[in-house]
Amino acid sequence: MRLVQVLDLLHRLHEASGHPEIAAVERFGTDAAPGGPSPAGLRLRYDTGSFAYLWGAVWAGETPMAVPEELPPPNRRASRAAVFAAQLLDAARPADLRGWELVALRDLGPVAERGKVPLGLRINCADGTAFLLRATAAGGPTREPDTEPHPDYRIPVIAS
Repeated sequence: MRLVQVLDLLHRLHEASGHPEIAAVERFGTDAAPGGPSPAGLRLRYDTGSFAYLWGAVWAGETPMAVPEELPPPNRRASRAAVFAAQLLDAARPADLRGWELVALRDLGPVAERGKVPLGLRINCADGTAFLLRATAAGGPTREPDTEPHPDYRIPVIAS
């Protein structure tokens, strides 16, 4: 499997999720493999004007984490994006993937929590290939809430 196929799958899942805060899901970058000058990824634009990115990366020092039932608050946009992607995969169980795990990445995260917050997703494909998607974020014109703005949202049944 190629990185572009993993990103296409996640693109479809995000669009099908109908999450009320996601205003747009777009692709970016041209690299066919992680680690290049134009990393390929998925850009999530939120109704607050902020962005989160899931992109093919090379990073040493992954620590697997359990996928929480609750999303981190929007003011932790990168972690929220990584957790939501893992929850979507848990719900859809795509046949093209053997597994996935939420990961913390060494030396990343708030100062007191470096290497302890979810900022990546390790994707293990059915054909044996594997990819790391790193989560990053960019703020928008408004302040992000520190509480869940959509407490009643549930991931719908999504066919992968």
